Amino acid sequence: MRSVDRAIVEFANRAAQHQPQRLAALVAAKYLVVVPIVILLGVAVTALRRRDTHALAVAVLAGLGAAGALGLNQLAGHLYFRLRPYWALPAVHAIGTRGGDSSFFSDHATLVAAASAGALLINRRWGLASLAVTLLVALGRVAVGAHYPSDVLVGLAVGGLAVTALLPLRHRLQRLLNRLLRTPGAPAAVRPREWRLGVIGLVLLIGLGGWMVARVQDHGLRIALNRADARLDGHLPTDARLYRPTTIDTLAAGRWRPTRARVYGQVTYVNREFDGDEHVVLKAPDGAFVVLEIIPELPIRAPHDDDRITAWGIVRHDGLHNWWELHPLIGWAKGHITAPAAGGLDD
Repeated sequence: MRSVDRAIVEFANRAAQHQPQRLAALVAAKYLVVVPIVILLGVAVTALRRRDTHALAVAVLAGLGAAGALGLNQLAGHLYFRLRPYWALPAVHAIGTRGGDSSFFSDHATLVAAASAGALLINRRWGLASLAVTLLVALGRVAVGAHYPSDVLVGLAVGGLAVTALLPLRHRLQRLLNRLLRTPGAPAAVRPREWRLGVIGLVLLIGLGGWMVARVQDHGLRIALNRADARLDGHLPTDARLYRPTTIDTLAAGRWRPTRARVYGQVTYVNREFDGDEHVVLKAPDGAFVVLEIIPELPIRAPHDDDRITAWGIVRHDGLHNWWELHPLIGWAKGHITAPAAGGLDD
């Protein structure tokens, strides 16, 4: 599966490196996301004007399903971190801006799939148009190097299934909307088709959840093996000259594009986390900071409070805490190392 993932994303990214494919991939990945949302809002507004509480209830369920699916996306991203292809694969080059959060699974695909599922259940013609745009978004996310194909497939599945799993609640929600809008008549009972789709959606979501739990457990096992191997080996690439120098201000503002960096500052905080990682806060004189993360896979001695050090490592954005960090921290030394980058890892 991983080899197929890698081959597809490398092929799609390579095909999108030249104009006009490059522009098309960027537009599909970044801007077409709003189209399924606008379509869903459009059919919802039409239903509201016609006092069609059945269609309006489905639209509301689509919104709730999208919110729930995005919540699952955030949870999965924190439990299982998967490096994005443009960071992990040398043959994949980012088209557009880069992100430091987890590649698994695609929140863009999740959102547009939920919106398309809602539109398809309300209006077949507009739903099919929304579905076509959704497939373009999924393809674009792979082509720009932001996701593997499995990331977008899982995102599409979670988004669509989250909506269908809520369909048995349509009857109750429609009754509430009838009261709010003062629409006469009782809502239709839950239809067999809605029960079928709801049960199928729920069962598949549970199955997908089990698969994701297995993925997290496998990931944890690999991490444990890597940590054991690192403790036995103890060899680290510590040459600071292989990392381009920059400032903490540039990193903290998100303006640094290379994957690796070397910075100088003062240590203001050192703390060991429950998972064995160590967080070190490195500050500039103006208060800007980056977090240096020492991981058990690369065990090195942590600096002390008030040390003025030069640190080097892999640049990453922590979406949970909304800060930039060197994760992992590859090495550090006291004082200001001003030697220019000597190539090798200079990207």
